[in-house]
Amino acid sequence: MRIRDVDAARSLINAYAAEDRMLERARDFLLEHIKDFFVAESDQGFEGCVALAVLTPDLGEIRSLAVRPQASGRGIGRGLVATCVDEARKLGLRRLFALTLVPEFFQRSGFALVSLGRLPEKSAAECPICPKRERCDEHAMLLHLDGTTPRPLRPDEPIGYTALVRARR
Repeated sequence: MRIRDVDAARSLINAYAAEDRMLERARDFLLEHIKDFFVAESDQGFEGCVALAVLTPDLGEIRSLAVRPQASGRGIGRGLVATCVDEARKLGLRRLFALTLVPEFFQRSGFALVSLGRLPEKSAAECPICPKRERCDEHAMLLHLDGTTPRPLRPDEPIGYTALVRARR
């Protein structure tokens, strides 16, 4: 992402955040993490964005995936996810995950539904301070970058952070 993309990315991300579909991002946050972001453009200009956050030497997270509603259905989101997968492989990460309200989208890209409890690097470090922690309804989608398939979700495993915390009480 370039400096000139920051305001468009913030506007798009925060429009979805206002609908409770993703987390809001401040301009300062986007500037601070500008090298984590990838942008999709067309002849019409800015179409969408995504970030790849490296949480550990083993694990990355796809964050802030957003595509302009007018550009939906044209493969832009899938392309942004593929860019993150390629970059994660180049970095030498072994696993990549996303928290999403649309698990089917990530399943079509090879990700598997898992319990957030299998990602303690996220659930213990960042989820406790998330503004949605008391009402988390996101699904954890995991991709093993070596081509193996993550162990399937068991019926007794909690999905989102709120369910995970309740299960531990």
